[in-house]
Amino acid sequence: MSAVEVISEIKRLPQVQRRKVYQFVSEQLRREEDRRDNAAADQALSEPGENIAWADARKRLGWA
Repeated sequence: MSAVEVISEIKRLPQVQRRKVYQFVSEQLRREEDRRDNAAADQALSEPGENIAWADARKRLGWA
């Protein structure tokens, strides 16, 4: 089933059911974002080197 077909099926649902699908998908996306963020943080914490303040990091990157 293609994404277009899935979206079409979701649009056919009653409003209450459609809302539940949207909430479910939103929660799954949030969980995946959290998983990726945590994995990136774990990787960064495992790397050697000194810890620096966020303000200093921003300056070094030219973001400040």
